[in-house]
Amino acid sequence: MDFRLSPEEETLRKTVEEFVRERLIPLEPEFKDAPDIFEGSRWKSRARLSRDPVILRYIEIMEDLEKQAEAQGLWHLDVPKEYGGMQVSNVAMLAITEELEKSAVPFEFGNHVSNILYNCKGDQIEKFLWPCIRGEKTSAFGLTEPASGADPSMLQTTAVPNGDHFIINGTKMFPTFADVADFVQLFARLPDTKGREGVTCFLIETGTPGYRVTRSIETIAGSEPCELVFEDCRVPRSQVLGGVGNGWALNQAWLGARRFQVGIRAHGMAQRVLRVVAQLLGGDSADANKFVERIGYFLGELEALRTLSYFGAWKADQKMDVRSEAANVKLFGTELLHKIVDFALEIAGPTMLRKSHVLARYFRHARARRIIEGPSEIQRHIIQRALFREGVAGLELP
Repeated sequence: MDFRLSPEEETLRKTVEEFVRERLIPLEPEFKDAPDIFEGSRWKSRARLSRDPVILRYIEIMEDLEKQAEAQGLWHLDVPKEYGGMQVSNVAMLAITEELEKSAVPFEFGNHVSNILYNCKGDQIEKFLWPCIRGEKTSAFGLTEPASGADPSMLQTTAVPNGDHFIINGTKMFPTFADVADFVQLFARLPDTKGREGVTCFLIETGTPGYRVTRSIETIAGSEPCELVFEDCRVPRSQVLGGVGNGWALNQAWLGARRFQVGIRAHGMAQRVLRVVAQLLGGDSADANKFVERIGYFLGELEALRTLSYFGAWKADQKMDVRSEAANVKLFGTELLHKIVDFALEIAGPTMLRKSHVLARYFRHARARRIIEGPSEIQRHIIQRALFREGVAGLELP
């Protein structure tokens, strides 16, 4: 195993390090009270519809950062070369994200292109993929349902073949910003199938007859996912992504690729929380000594999380099976972050009950991360399944 970056990737990392130091960190006081919607690149879809002068001021800041990043070649980093991107390795993307996470300004490079959209073929490329790469369109991810929750093998939305079309019926819960997205990547099931069989992904444009966004749902983390209802929604066969019946593989590819980023983001936020703890303790050596053991424990756990995240990214670069590693990173990273934030709340005391307190914001986001993109219970199930698939003999003492 070798996590070292190539000379070109190391130069890129240093450029990002400089960008964070010179462009983002000076903006941290400005973003101390920013609306929660300014998280990553998702602000582009909903925030741009606002006429609120406060939000417009932050949009101006973010768009200026984008221009600066593009001018330095820090855009389209994970886009394949065939689409004009840099196609950097998973390990390099982790190193870049680690640099970004050193700042509390929630800024990302690129236009948040779903990795499974690179399975687009023919007319789908011009209609869906290229507009997302250029930042002209955004998409939502329609997987979770009211009855199946986070287990996609139980999804109940149906896709019934009808000539050159499919008829979609069902309900989806919690796709982020689906009310302002241009299209949804919808997962539905073919008739008379169960489990992983027959799951198919469709690209469905907003405004398609039979497709309604019934409500948006405010969450403690500031995001506003939606409820989508499909009633006899006719979707052309040409808008099937990745082939009929191949939706399960696409779903796993989407979740697996993202979870190593989740690990390094949890690592970065946890470090920022511990810096807040250090500020709260100040020069009080008695308090500092009282908590030094727990802080030392957390620092050791964070180093383990960082190593596990890089290991998973390295395996992904080697085209190896990373399902277990991805589940481990998602579980370990989000649970550890929540423990560290909870510890910080103990240190802060009643002052953190203010909604505007930085630790209150970290708490809201940390708790949500244990649920978003697969809750901890699902990750434990994946790990357990991998253990029994590989056998438990390795755990037995000689």
